[in-house]
Amino acid sequence: MNTTNYTFLNFAKRIYPRPTIVFSSELDLGEPVVFVANHEKNYGPSVMQLFFPISYRPWIINRMLEPKVCSEYIREEFFEARLKIVPPISAWISKGIEPTLLKVMHSTRPIPVYRQDPHHIAQTFNDSIDALMAGENLLIFPENGEVEPYSSRVRQFFNGFIYLTKLYFRKTEKRLSFVPVAINPHQQTICVGKAVRYRPESDYKNEQNRICQNLMGQIDALYNVPWPAPKKIFTLDPLRESSQHTALTQ
Repeated sequence: MNTTNYTFLNFAKRIYPRPTIVFSSELDLGEPVVFVANHEKNYGPSVMQLFFPISYRPWIINRMLEPKVCSEYIREEFFEARLKIVPPISAWISKGIEPTLLKVMHSTRPIPVYRQDPHHIAQTFNDSIDALMAGENLLIFPENGEVEPYSSRVRQFFNGFIYLTKLYFRKTEKRLSFVPVAINPHQQTICVGKAVRYRPESDYKNEQNRICQNLMGQIDALYNVPWPAPKKIFTLDPLRESSQHTALTQ
């Protein structure tokens, strides 16, 4: 990790308190999985990158990864829409932090998502399948803020990412698993649910709906669970510091 990224991440850790990370059931990582999480604005991606103990490659909107385009995106979507900072101050801040933000974003080895560019969306899936076949996990935040929410805690999901199941099975004849992750900034918790595995023998549309509904339902249920004292504590991957995460059995 270069000095810029190290300094930025240490600064970010001062902003975000270390969350409690709970695994509600055993997680088999013998095969790569796709973690699926609720976004919680900038909180979710930040605490996952800073503290989650399992490595992954995140899907990130392509506009966050391109020079000049990145500053415009964070100006519109973050500083003005969320923080209500008015121009030209919003533009000055966005342009000022863009170089550091781009370095940090690219250090995560992201897979660009071309949501508004259907001609390039195939590249997102091709890169994702290449990563999975190399044994790498993925992280996707598929919430759709433009439709009626699933609940007061979770938005409805875009379901296009489920197509990874067909592509992965076609390449490997293996059934891809999705793992729900409930992120609660109020309780400062990251709760990992039970894996949902693709059933290739079932109708694809039914599978797409089943997987999405299961993931949304688990994230909604895990969001406010009052977790008891931990029964087991495991050491994290040493590459992500000598911290700890909690695993509970139910």
